[in-house]
Formats: sequence, structure tokens, C-alpha cells
Amino acid sequence: MAENVMDRLKHIIVEELDVNLGLEEIDETAPLFEEGIGLDSIAIMDFILLIEERFGFQFSDAELSPELFRNLRTLADFIATRVVR
Repeated sequence: MAENVMDRLKHIIVEELDVNLGLEEIDETAPLFEEGIGLDSIAIMDFILLIEERFGFQFSDAELSPELFRNLRTLADFIATRVVR
């Protein structure tokens, strides 16, 4: 399940956010922010909204911590626990 989530997250980043990366360039363990994938605060907000829309759940305020958004692997594992299919 987490691998399917990972693939979907990568597609959101490449197709929906303003990053100049291809799918094969996204390292799932790289930080999401500037020093890694390069998402800024606006892109992260857009990413959160797209995740909520595409996966059908809303993050609680407590869940929106920097630790959760450390990298794609951490985020995908969390989303996999929230999404029941």
C-alpha cells in the first residue's frame, strides 16, 4: 500500500507542483524542503491540499508537523495508515 501511495505522491509533485523534477529524480528519502526536493512553504501548502483531495482525508492540526513532512517515505507511510482501500 505504501508503495502505491509513494507513486501517487511522486506524480503529484511532478505534475501538480512547480518543481523541475522528473519522476526518476525524486529520492523518497530526500528532505521535501529546499535542500532536498525543493518545496517551499507555498508548495507545501499546495501539496497538503492535493494530498487531502486525492487521498480523501484531512490532516489534523496536530499531524501537520515538520517531522511528518521530513521526506516522502515518512509521509507515504503515514498516509497509508490513514487510507483504507
